[in-house]
Parts: sequence; structure tokens; C-alpha cells
Amino acid sequence: MTSEQAPAAAEPQANPRSKLPFIVVALLMAIEGVAIFAVTKFFISTPAVVHGEGLDARPAFDDPRKAIDSQPTAEVEITECRPSNSVTGKLLTFKLRVSALVLRSDMERATELVGVNEARLTDRVNFVIRSAEPHHLSEPGLETIKRRFKHEIDGILGDPALIKEVLVPEMLQSGPGL
Repeated sequence: MTSEQAPAAAEPQANPRSKLPFIVVALLMAIEGVAIFAVTKFFISTPAVVHGEGLDARPAFDDPRKAIDSQPTAEVEITECRPSNSVTGKLLTFKLRVSALVLRSDMERATELVGVNEARLTDRVNFVIRSAEPHHLSEPGLETIKRRFKHEIDGILGDPALIKEVLVPEMLQSGPGL
């Protein structure tokens, strides 16, 4: 044996079968990726395209009065009051304005009913605020308070279909530490 042959014999020879498990795993992962992509494409649908019916694509802001007159609803002021709430143990006072959205065709009747029942409406609005939970008073859209207002107003006016939506354009809170 020569000295040149001895180092060559000490080096292990690369066996092509030793890389076979890695190749099989890589191939299985690629097949799995393609299968997941195909199944996802097959089962998940794309969002449906919705087309507005009868909507004008142009904004109707040429004449501001024309834009307002084209709306089928009108606003009726219900009450302006200063109710308080002490459910949390702290006295909170609110400056509150409540209005209602009604159909234009019902505006005259709604205004008349609100005028006749003014004190009762103010009393019920005060009741809703006095009995409201703190988390209802801090909702961004006052959804719970508006729903309760609508229920009370509908009961007083006697026509649940008259009021389409209750609006609270002003609700200022004051109390200790504010």
C-alpha cells in the first residue's frame, strides 16, 4: 500500500441512497402543497358581484336643496332635556337632544303627535337615561339607547311604523371629574 492510497480509503464514499429520504420528503411536501392549493380553489368561491338597481352613478350634489328634497324621509324633533344617571354611584348629567326620522308623508302627523305628547316623551327619554347601564351610555353609536328610545316613543305615539329611526344629534355628559 502506498501513502497515496491510504487517504483515499479513509474517505467515506457518498452513497446515492443516503439522499433518498430527503428527496422523498421534498417530493411529498410539494405534492401536498399543490393538493392544498387545488382543494382550496375548488371549495372556496369568489365573492359575488352585486349591481345596484336603479342607482344613479353620478352624485346628486349639483343643487343641495334638490338632494335633500329627493330623500323620502324628514326629521322631527322629539325632545331636548337634561336627564341624569347615577347607576354607577356617581351622578352624571346629560344634555340631550332626540329626533326621529319619519317619512315625508307622515311628517305633519308625527309633528302633531309629538306636540300633543311632549311631556310624556320627555319623561320616557329621561327614564331611559336614568335607568341605562354605563356601557350602554358609552357605545359609539348608542345602539341600545336608541332602540330603547324607539320602543318608548312607539308606545306613546301608538304607531310603531311611524318612526323609522331615532337620532341622537347631541349628547353631552357632565359630572364630577369631567
